[in-house]
Amino acid sequence: MRKVARMLASISSLRHTSQNLIGNLFLRTILFLSLSSTLLSQTLNSPNYENPPLLPEILVESAAPFSDVLPTDSSSVYGLDLKVVDTPRQITPINQTLIRSSGMAAQGYIDPLSTAFLIPGAISENSGALMAAPSVRGMAAQPYINGIQFTALQSGMPLTPFNWNMVESEDITEGPANAVFGQQQPAGGTVNYITKQPYFDQFRGQIWDTTGMYENYMWGVDMGGPIDKAHKSAYRLSYMGIENGSYYQPNVHNDQQNIYLALGARPSETYAVDFFSDFGTYDFTPMMAWMNRPTSALIQNGFYNTGALPLSQIQIGTVNNPGFATYAGPLEPISRRLVANNPETEGRAYTGFVQLVQRLKLGENIQLRNNTFAYYGRNAVVVPSAYYTEVAMGDYEIDNRTELIAQFSTPMSLQNKNHSHEGGFFGQLLLKHQIDAGVEWGFEHNLDYESQLYFGSANAWDILRTNPLSWNLTQTAFFQSLIGNPIAPGGGEWPIPGMSGVYFEPLNGSAGTTDSNYWTVAPFYQHYLEITDRLSVLFGARATTYFISSQTPPGTPPELFIKAQTIQELPMINASVSYKVFPWWTVYFSYNFLYVANVGAVGGFNVYPTGLPSSSFNLQEQLFEGGFKWSILHDKLYASMAGFSQQIPLFNFVNAPPTLSNVTGLELNFTYQPTNHIWMRAGYFFAQGIEDWSGLPFGPPMSQTYSTALAFRANLPINNNESFPPGNYPFIGWPEQVINAMVTYQTDLGLGLTLGGLVMSPQFLGYNYSTAIPWQFLLNARIFYSHPKWEASLWIYNLTNEHYWLPYAIGSMPDRTNDYGGIVPGLPFWVQGTFAWKF
Repeated sequence: MRKVARMLASISSLRHTSQNLIGNLFLRTILFLSLSSTLLSQTLNSPNYENPPLLPEILVESAAPFSDVLPTDSSSVYGLDLKVVDTPRQITPINQTLIRSSGMAAQGYIDPLSTAFLIPGAISENSGALMAAPSVRGMAAQPYINGIQFTALQSGMPLTPFNWNMVESEDITEGPANAVFGQQQPAGGTVNYITKQPYFDQFRGQIWDTTGMYENYMWGVDMGGPIDKAHKSAYRLSYMGIENGSYYQPNVHNDQQNIYLALGARPSETYAVDFFSDFGTYDFTPMMAWMNRPTSALIQNGFYNTGALPLSQIQIGTVNNPGFATYAGPLEPISRRLVANNPETEGRAYTGFVQLVQRLKLGENIQLRNNTFAYYGRNAVVVPSAYYTEVAMGDYEIDNRTELIAQFSTPMSLQNKNHSHEGGFFGQLLLKHQIDAGVEWGFEHNLDYESQLYFGSANAWDILRTNPLSWNLTQTAFFQSLIGNPIAPGGGEWPIPGMSGVYFEPLNGSAGTTDSNYWTVAPFYQHYLEITDRLSVLFGARATTYFISSQTPPGTPPELFIKAQTIQELPMINASVSYKVFPWWTVYFSYNFLYVANVGAVGGFNVYPTGLPSSSFNLQEQLFEGGFKWSILHDKLYASMAGFSQQIPLFNFVNAPPTLSNVTGLELNFTYQPTNHIWMRAGYFFAQGIEDWSGLPFGPPMSQTYSTALAFRANLPINNNESFPPGNYPFIGWPEQVINAMVTYQTDLGLGLTLGGLVMSPQFLGYNYSTAIPWQFLLNARIFYSHPKWEASLWIYNLTNEHYWLPYAIGSMPDRTNDYGGIVPGLPFWVQGTFAWKF
């Protein structure tokens, strides 16, 4: 595996070159420019210098009054001008105050529990730096960047770290998308990232540094201001560097460099244009191997099952795989820091996107909007212990949406405007309309090499007693028998061109190997009608047509080469009705129906031995949701309650119909901000998830269908790689109940304190429901001080040092099949400090 580093030299060289350029020359240049700009403003005696205005929430936690956290502003998720209280869905706008309070990006990547401190039904996948979206209702959300789908990923994971420094705010919707935004893949919700915007008012910025325990180092510069004297054009420039180690060993790290640039222009009152861009280089450890062999003894008492076969005897499956009792060692205590990560695990990548958003006002109540997004990514991921490889040779997507947004009232409402209809059940007649209609088209190219059919070999390794370099499936006789073997599953293992020693499976179904190109064209229409001042309806429809050409990539042996084309139509509708019982109390009901597609690990469409089967496009997603929203106590308290039943399709790696899953539950949330000094949030989530395998010839597969403790007692083989029988199965890795609470108090002097708590019910690790993580709780804290020229923050994770655990994968995430092969020891008491100088 040492050859892997040399094989990835081109990406590594680019990363180190970029790191030197960005981390040294760029940072020093920005520091010089920021200091020069500050001195210039002093020299010119700027009227704002002596009493500088409070900076926007994106930059600082300003002295009281701080940013409003009540979710009553307009929401971005329907493409229309709707307040959150009038939007007929469970929506949570998250600004910088909430992002920092929850610690969502405190480690440079999304912490799996951070979003749950704000949304109780949003416990995320445990994939280290690889998630680009939180999970909602048991499945990763579909991410959007300034309203455009990010599709070069699968299940919220682009297999490359994400630049959280560019995010200014985000809107999370629980449940599927609507007709304007569209949705390509199965998802438990959606998250629209609003990136940092240019500053049109005045020059401002900050330099910051973050240092945390376990060798966590992050730093950056953020600055922007008007470009011209008339303030009709502006910019925002932001840089972040990360050199993070990890609590987990051996050799887990995440190093990245990111530059983000936003430009804006308002040349007239009728036209506006914004340009957003990001470029990043990454050297990271793909966390696909955690502590293996989870048992009740490990979870409750910290005792690990030792014992290992020689490499020559390790097998996947039940053939020639001896029972664990024949070679098992004793239970022994194990450090919570130790995970099944081979030190030769590699992750290298670079990514970038550009986006152009234009808005043209055609009349007082009509606007034309165009949004163009282009993304490029190249990466190489090798995980020897899993065994997992993924190499994207330069994938890209281009997306463009053109839409017309109109607001008007029908003549009938104008003719009757002097007639009183107040006081009745339905209220005063309005007939006000908001319409968003247009067309979206896109193109995506994927050249991806994947090996993951045997992902889940982790229990073969004794990580307490053996050398980490030996945790390598390619060194086993079993794996060697797959190399160049066209009759093996997935067509066998073959060298990736130009990367000797790294392998892929040409025909691994939806696992990810593909050389595909596809176009999409999607006309859409969405209509919001306020019938009266109490009653409103919303309807949307979209039809996405896919034109797909896919084949096995170069390096596939001639006897396995397959090429196929298809045209597929995926419809979508959404409908809602809302009724205001009182001006402060809204009742709503929503229905969404859509078909989504089964894509590979980096978003492409993969050929099967039978070509491109229709089962990859017959994935039906559906939502029934009804609830209440209240804005009371003079709009100081916002509360919501929703009951829902959501159907999420689970794709299968073979050419078989999708497995349907249903999540049914109840959620309550409230936010209270009585003064400028204090705010609090709390929520409760109860839901049951069921996978329906009753109509299939097999049930849910797992890399190991029982715990390692049972394997020892019954002398069963480890990594048996089998399926359960058909039937209905409750979700695994899934707490059916979650309670969260968070409170912040800040004085007039700028000193503040945040406390957050999270409680989770038990989580089973396998479909035999014999081993579970018990009830757990977690307390976090943040102490901060904000001054007009600087701020300091101390973030304390796991305040009471709980020994909590998280499953390898949650709910309906695809890699839940490895939950008996991996478990995540939660971070212990952990402290991180940030200091920022503002100018």
